[in-house]
Amino acid sequence: MTAVEIIVTLLRCAPGPHEDGCPPSCDELNDAARILHVDAVTVYNAILCCLPGASTRRRGQRFVIGQQRTIGPEGGCVGIEQRVTVALPGCGECPNEEPLQWPK
Repeated sequence: MTAVEIIVTLLRCAPGPHEDGCPPSCDELNDAARILHVDAVTVYNAILCCLPGASTRRRGQRFVIGQQRTIGPEGGCVGIEQRVTVALPGCGECPNEEPLQWPK
């Protein structure tokens, strides 16, 4: 079986120091943390919702949800990175095609 690892990344602007050098307020940091949590749950649920319907097989799970981690704050951004490994369909010859033959 062949599989591929997909990394879903979602980044947003992070609150940073104001023009006068003051740090972000507690409310700004709280809002950013809440949005980050909602983003993490949304990406996880989207993968869990959509991938099972992508397979035509009747048995077995065709994907494995891996680690999710927080990125940043760095460069004015903060976000999440979600890894998922997806099984690819088996290789086979396409119908109505002649097998590849090497030149003699």
